[in-house]
Amino acid sequence: MHTPRVLGVAEFALRKGHNHGTILVGIETCTPVDLLPDREISRVAQWLTDHPGVEVICRDRSAAYAEAGRLGAPDAVHVADRWHIWKNLVEAVEKTVIQHRALLREPEEPGPVRPAPAEQITDLASRSAGEPRQSGRLSDRVREQHAAAVHALLDEGLGLRPIARRLGLARNIVRRHAHAATADELLVGRWTGRSSILDPYKPYLHQRWTEGCTVARRLFEELRERGYPGGESVVKKYVQRLREALPHDDPPRKAPSVRDVTGWLTRCPDRLDDDQEQQLKT
Repeated sequence: MHTPRVLGVAEFALRKGHNHGTILVGIETCTPVDLLPDREISRVAQWLTDHPGVEVICRDRSAAYAEAGRLGAPDAVHVADRWHIWKNLVEAVEKTVIQHRALLREPEEPGPVRPAPAEQITDLASRSAGEPRQSGRLSDRVREQHAAAVHALLDEGLGLRPIARRLGLARNIVRRHAHAATADELLVGRWTGRSSILDPYKPYLHQRWTEGCTVARRLFEELRERGYPGGESVVKKYVQRLREALPHDDPPRKAPSVRDVTGWLTRCPDRLDDDQEQQLKT
């Protein structure tokens, strides 16, 4: 067997966490040279003694392999392979990111002040048919959106889609505003003055909505446990109306994890998508 000039020495698992051996590789030819049944210093050193001619030992930071090389091939130069250099770099970056993990959370931008959900629902549920409230935060907000925003942009010739993008509203909300002759039409009618099989359960729905439960299927199941005899579609329609009139703020963006940031810093820039690149810059 030809002894390689540059020898790679690394451990491998016969049974992960229990039994490990040593693989010897000719670095210049990228071919395995030998397999040793363990990673004992004496066995690796003996192999090097029996196979003179190794000039460079390519290894990881293992103290055992360093000692084996010193004993079996004292004149050989010890180097690290590219994989272990990269692994060491990633570990160093990760340690640095961990030290500064408290700084990873993005600063919160102050958003528009909205009335509490309980106030909005009370304002919504307390209207009488045909008599829109002339004051109240919800009515003021709807009137402002309707008169000052949607219709003003419609007068400028903009379509529903551009208006929705500009105002940050859902298109169905913009469509409702656009089709209403007055803001009052948005505040009465479908919400009040109509009897519904859901009416006895609306207070509970409002309570759960203010608590943050906005999933129609889950709300339907909870109502069914409380004796609601109707179908799921009725609940879905009502929840959709709640969602349109009383939107919840988007949840704050989750801070990137240590693993995320380490990956962005060590990955080839060409392999980052636009969002990852922007988060890395931030």
